[in-house]
Amino acid sequence: MKNSQWFTGLIVLMLLSSITGKSQSIVVPAELQELISLSVQNDLKLAGKQVDKKIAEEQKKAVKASYLPKLEIGGKYMYAYTSMSSHLDELEGFESLEQLKAMMQNPAFPVLFPNLAQLTNELTQLQQLLTQQGITLPGMTRDLNASLYGHYFGLDATAKVLLYSGGQVPNAVKALGQKVKSEEAMEEKCSSDLIAEVISCYDQLALLDQSSKALEESTKRLVSEKLYAETALANGMATSFDTLKISVATANLNAKQAELRSKTEMLHAKLAQLSGKSASSFEAVHPVLEPMLYTDKSPSIDDRAELKALEAGLEARKFMLQSEKSHYLPKVQAFASARYDQVLNGHANFDDPVYTRMQTDALALGPTVMAGVGFKWELFDRSGGTSKVNQARLEVRKAELAKQEATDLLQLNLSKARTSYQSAIEQVAWKNQQLKAARKALELAETSYREGMINITERLAAETELQSSTLEYLQSIYTQRQSVIEYYKATGDLKQSNIQSK
Repeated sequence: MKNSQWFTGLIVLMLLSSITGKSQSIVVPAELQELISLSVQNDLKLAGKQVDKKIAEEQKKAVKASYLPKLEIGGKYMYAYTSMSSHLDELEGFESLEQLKAMMQNPAFPVLFPNLAQLTNELTQLQQLLTQQGITLPGMTRDLNASLYGHYFGLDATAKVLLYSGGQVPNAVKALGQKVKSEEAMEEKCSSDLIAEVISCYDQLALLDQSSKALEESTKRLVSEKLYAETALANGMATSFDTLKISVATANLNAKQAELRSKTEMLHAKLAQLSGKSASSFEAVHPVLEPMLYTDKSPSIDDRAELKALEAGLEARKFMLQSEKSHYLPKVQAFASARYDQVLNGHANFDDPVYTRMQTDALALGPTVMAGVGFKWELFDRSGGTSKVNQARLEVRKAELAKQEATDLLQLNLSKARTSYQSAIEQVAWKNQQLKAARKALELAETSYREGMINITERLAAETELQSSTLEYLQSIYTQRQSVIEYYKATGDLKQSNIQSK
């Protein structure tokens, strides 16, 4: 497509846009759409954002699982040994026994209770007999000395289920749901930045390719002009200075071509890094640089990913505030447990206050089963309740301020994108007219030089002017295309779902 046709096509598209109304579709070549798709799949930063979203989703699932029953099973085996040693003070509760003993030793006791007195004598005789046989009845001391040891084995199982969290769990789930939305928005922003980068590299490749073609055309003209100058020199109609000037101009073009080839190789490497394809595969890619039209008739920032993320973040903090406010509401939980304990080969040896030896082969307790409902109600907790509520309220205010600041900046950015787009269109129109004038001037210079009306310097100046005008025109188209991409970014419409191939 010729330069004038490009500009005419741009005007026609603008007229059609005013008739058809709003459309967010961005039409690009099929190979560019494929590059965008491959880059989205291959980008590590975007993959990291997707992982962040999955983490938020898992956090949400974990909080929702608070209402699911929890079952715990535990077991324990141990060998334990301990010793006890103490000196007891006055013992209460045995005063009546001492008083009874004193009463029985009273001389009046046998007279008043002859039958009991006889029993006392018999007990005394029995004690004497046991003493003679080496048998001593145990007596109490004021000391406590003992050792306890044995084997213990136990099992326990407990089931718990949260019945009512006071509103903390539902609000936390809603807050994490908003966090998921925020991560989705940030993933969308990352994708938008990546798409813009891919399109920019693709357009730069087109700019370099068409700039190289323009320089090749100029080189062909200079080669033709050099042949003419050499013929004229042989006939005495030109000087060696003419051929020298043409050689210098040709060398300059060769240097520019070399610079373009170097930049093209770098772009091939960049596109390879973005898409995952080999750099050599881009050597056969020769895109055409054409003006692009912005087709959204009523642009706004409502669809900006950054704004969505901040809105979701604000809602998340509001839900967390509600969660903290419910801190003082009671929490209700149902539970059930079963327990079994057993002591094996247990020993309890007491030396004081009564000499005792006790051993058991097995002592089983249980199974013991319990079930019930419990609640917890924190009526006053200023450090854990009121303080956290105040912090959550401040977080909400901070999020509101961040959203308002971002809204103002995004609105300003939209205005900048609009003016840049309008200015870029005017630049394309101006550079197109400038290119037409430079081409016409070159035609006149070529004719005038061959007729001897101007010298080689003026002829080469016209050639240089055409080169500059062509490159500036191509650069203006590239800038205009980038202004469209920035415009779509400013409205949040630069999404993969909006990219369509021709």
